[in-house]
Amino acid sequence: MICKNFMRSSILTVLVFACSSFASGMPFPVVENGKVLLKEKDSPYVLEQGVVVGASDTLVIEPGVTVLMGEFAKLIIQGTVKIAGTNDKPVVFCGADSVANWNGFHIMSSERPFSIHNLTIENAFRNTIFRSHGTLENVSFFNNYYGLWVDESPDVTLVRCTLAHNRYALSVRAGRVVSNGTSISENVYGLYLESGGKLDGDTDLIRNNLESDIRSEDADLKLTKKRVRRNVWHNIEARF
Repeated sequence: MICKNFMRSSILTVLVFACSSFASGMPFPVVENGKVLLKEKDSPYVLEQGVVVGASDTLVIEPGVTVLMGEFAKLIIQGTVKIAGTNDKPVVFCGADSVANWNGFHIMSSERPFSIHNLTIENAFRNTIFRSHGTLENVSFFNNYYGLWVDESPDVTLVRCTLAHNRYALSVRAGRVVSNGTSISENVYGLYLESGGKLDGDTDLIRNNLESDIRSEDADLKLTKKRVRRNVWHNIEARF
């Protein structure tokens, strides 16, 4: 009986500590004068649900900022993105709970090019670039379900990025990705080119993935005569 009470007390202590740590971060800031600004001095920030940065607004994140994402958190960016991490002070988006996935980091339908440097994204379900263009430099996608999904984006450049320990590292659909020194290694699946997807540049660093390094939907279709319906992915994502 003493042992059970001790175990319950220990578990309660851990949960209280985790909750207090989660609650101790700064709330994700709101738009002020057309800008959402995350400052290093106020880090870490906490995002528990979903936030949309509108088309007329700008997201600016200083070096050294960490954002702790709740289980159902999603960040959707429709405006300008300026994430300026450095080698010494990267910007980090990660799950507040290391076990549960958060929804993801999404750049969607932005007319202005995004600029993202020295960013790490961990433990997300799916990260998306949709109908947007720009450059990711020294960005790490680590331990996500879908590392990065590029959809209907004509010009996305990956410069010295790293995709590792994801289930599906990089998927490209109806768009073009240029890879420059980007490593896609130690994932379950490396690169998947859906119909209309194209990757140009260095593919030598797509290697040592568990199931496959590079797959093509068109090639798979010739072998199996079956196309994966997109509503399958939507049904999976709806659970998050």
